[in-house]
Amino acid sequence: MRGAALLLAAVLASGCAVPVIPSSVAPTAGADVQERTLVARATPYRDADLEALLAHVTGALLTESERAAAAPEIVVLRDPTISAFVLPSGRIYLHTGLLARLGSEAQLATVLARALVQASRRDALELQAAQGKVPEALPAVRSSIGAALATDTGWSVMSPVAEAILGGNLSVVYVAAISGYGRELERTADAGAIQRLVRAGYDPKEAPRTFERLRREAKLGGVLERFFLGDDAALAERVESIARVVAEDYAVAAAMPDTVKSSDEFEEVTATVARDNARLELRRGRFRTAQEQLDRAMAVSPSDPQAYLALGELFRLRAQRARGAAERDELTRRALWAYEHSAMLDPALAEVVRELGLLYYQQGQRERALEAFMRYLVLSPDAPDAPRVSEYVAVLSR
Repeated sequence: MRGAALLLAAVLASGCAVPVIPSSVAPTAGADVQERTLVARATPYRDADLEALLAHVTGALLTESERAAAAPEIVVLRDPTISAFVLPSGRIYLHTGLLARLGSEAQLATVLARALVQASRRDALELQAAQGKVPEALPAVRSSIGAALATDTGWSVMSPVAEAILGGNLSVVYVAAISGYGRELERTADAGAIQRLVRAGYDPKEAPRTFERLRREAKLGGVLERFFLGDDAALAERVESIARVVAEDYAVAAAMPDTVKSSDEFEEVTATVARDNARLELRRGRFRTAQEQLDRAMAVSPSDPQAYLALGELFRLRAQRARGAAERDELTRRALWAYEHSAMLDPALAEVVRELGLLYYQQGQRERALEAFMRYLVLSPDAPDAPRVSEYVAVLSR
């Protein structure tokens, strides 16, 4: 996906004085070194059901000759921003933030089909990556983007992949995820993706809808989304270009009534991803997006204790930023309800027991706080915060 050259230019033009951040990876480090650095800094997201879904969709999109070879490896990263990119190794990288926003299996197939086209052109990727250089000012831009984030949401937390690129001078990853591999390869990926979609039996009308959806999310997402997806005009151009290809070259396939749009498997698997990504959104103060993703998750799995745990976290964080006592008290009440509901659904969920203890303690409910803290220590005696919780127990036992 094309990156945010305009955003970068805007940040540089702002004239913010920022320190140069020392690089932990030399600008000339090889692509393999940079890729290992990326995965070390941006934690992979592990989920067996998601891996099975990605393998199923990818398998349908591969050509016969590609199926005879090893399928490209797909790595999902815990990052709430919208991005998908391919490194010269041929590995495909997807952010949880992208997966949480896709609306159908055919839209997922669109993203994967584009990535597969790019992965099949490793020679071109290597050439473009070798020519691409991280702008000298890029390491210093991190602070400026952080300031822009604070203006957007009140929080200045970078996303893991952006942090890795900016802090590590990852020129290869910068080309793949931000600046892109050039218009020619992008157009080839668009056209080749639709061809693969049609051959696999997916609805090609979902292709332009994919990027229209991501374009809308980018507008709502602010600085973090524009960093990866680029300016709105570029996204609009992609939507129009793909729609034109579908209308001119695949009108018959688009009119077929039996093409695949989505599946129950897609809805169930991505609901879990949306739930987990919502917690990443919360850490960055993006409460509206987190709420939408939790609503999606709970619509599919209304008795998921992890979803209620995340909902409690949402209300708790919103209460901390409440403008008045009445609003704060109401949000705290909602947080308590969500945590208690989560504990009812799964009494062994240690994290929610701890959060209940903290809320009870803040509200002066000493007996309930003591009970929750003691139960937490039973459930998770070796937790990093166990010594601190033990101090609460000691105070409340006096």
